[in-house]
Amino acid sequence: MYASTTLVLMSYHHGNLREALLRRAAQVIAEGGVEAVSLRGLARDLDVSHAAPRRHFADRGALLAALAQEGFRRSLEAMENGAREAGDDPIARYRALGRSYVRFACEDPAYFRAINHPEVSNLADDALGEVKQRWFAALREGAEAAQQAGWHPEADPRALVAFSIAGANGAAALFADERWHDVVGGCDAETLADDVLDLIVHKSRTSAPRSTKKTTSRRKGRSAS
Repeated sequence: MYASTTLVLMSYHHGNLREALLRRAAQVIAEGGVEAVSLRGLARDLDVSHAAPRRHFADRGALLAALAQEGFRRSLEAMENGAREAGDDPIARYRALGRSYVRFACEDPAYFRAINHPEVSNLADDALGEVKQRWFAALREGAEAAQQAGWHPEADPRALVAFSIAGANGAAALFADERWHDVVGGCDAETLADDVLDLIVHKSRTSAPRSTKKTTSRRKGRSAS
């Protein structure tokens, strides 16, 4: 089973205040939405002076941009680690990208919800834009490699990327939200997540060579006509 998604508020006493602010902001968004985030509120929650957060973030928008950047960085790191552990097979690696994203959402739901909130994810920031581009590039390159290895060779690559994002992000949103656990109750969440990912890239395809049977039969049909 996944680790508990319960969020626990801890007072800040020492260490990295910037990291503590980001983590608490992610928790606030997960609990009450992005509208509930304020620098003064975070300072109160962490038991520091009202001026302390401004040593790291000029205003609320700067904090939200940094929060989204950190969320995308964490999810990308999880995806890249998952692909690396999957080995050399391009289809297995692509499946691992989606599987790792779902795991990230379940193990770190606060950041997952934060980066998917429109106000947070659409903030104009060069650093945020760079990490988002890296995130999409990893998915696009993975899809292209998997397609070249035999995963839906007939499909439009753009459709494959959109299909993958829709499936993985939808599954991640489902499993990261405790309100849905009763709806899909009665089974192990991690096993169910695997079953969902199988509908996108089935495990049986992770070592399958590229098939030319369909292409050959089509060519025969055209020659006969």
